[in-house]
Amino acid sequence: MAAAGALLRRAAAAVPRIPFALPAIPTPDPPAPVLEAPALALPAAGAAMDLMAVPKKKVSKYKKGLRNGPKALKPVPVIVRCRCCGRVKLPHFYCCSGERGNPDSSSS
Repeated sequence: MAAAGALLRRAAAAVPRIPFALPAIPTPDPPAPVLEAPALALPAAGAAMDLMAVPKKKVSKYKKGLRNGPKALKPVPVIVRCRCCGRVKLPHFYCCSGERGNPDSSSS
């Protein structure tokens, strides 16, 4: 094995070398030094780390709706009096013909 290595070295030395020059490529300026943020303080080996709760699966829209349903705003009924007859009614509801009743005139 050692003889084979010596033969290869002699054969490689016998091959003439051709000088090859690459064109000069301008090198870009080195980047500005980056200021590093201070390292985060890691807890000591004996200290306990606080872990946050992480859900195992995505909550579906149905389950989210069941949970948040009672939190929805409830409609507040507004009660108004009819300007013509004075009866209590909900706004935007028809109550009477809209004419005030005059005791002088009789309508047929």
